[in-house]
Amino acid sequence: MALSSFDIDAPRWDQTTFMGRLKHFFNITDCRTVLLSDSRLDEAKALVESCRAGSAPPGTSVEQLYYAKKLYDSAFHPDTGDRMNLIGRMSFQVPGGMAITGFMLQFYRTVPAVVFWQWVNQSFNALVNYTNRNAASPISPK
Repeated sequence: MALSSFDIDAPRWDQTTFMGRLKHFFNITDCRTVLLSDSRLDEAKALVESCRAGSAPPGTSVEQLYYAKKLYDSAFHPDTGDRMNLIGRMSFQVPGGMAITGFMLQFYRTVPAVVFWQWVNQSFNALVNYTNRNAASPISPK
């Protein structure tokens, strides 16, 4: 595929099929993206933005663009373009949720422990929901 006709914002997989949506879901929730440095994520953002502007660096392959888009989608908010809180990213949902669930299963013998881990779980879920909110629409104070 020629880079001149490459649309970085078009879905990589057919979203009208279950398998296409499943591949997309696994791609954006890949927990390995949590381990990358901020500088690597910023490089990916710069590559995505240059591709959107129609000026991908010479020698850039389509696979490099897809990987940069994967990193961009995993770490930057789609509405604001800001880097999302690491703990609130969808790519951290599985490892974070698994750790909290493990603690909830381990520390269930006392009421204070149950209350504490339920609070941690709800706080984690609230952070994930806030981080992935629709930031294009203003939040009403009501």
